[in-house]
Amino acid sequence: MPAPDPPRSAPPRPLRRLAALLACIGFGGAIAVIGNAFSESQAWFLAIPAAVAVGWLFVANPTECEPPPRR
Repeated sequence: MPAPDPPRSAPPRPLRRLAALLACIGFGGAIAVIGNAFSESQAWFLAIPAAVAVGWLFVANPTECEPPPRR
């Protein structure tokens, strides 16, 4: 009996991923601008890469980095 094929991930959706990236950048930028307005600290702009990193946890698909299975 042949081994069943592993489940395949959904096809990549580059526009959806780009929209998610831009949303994360926008969200981080909004936090940075608001935080900078209240405290005048440049450290608030670290919210941009932090928002991108958190978004990456939800958007990334680690199975796309694996080589295809050998037959």
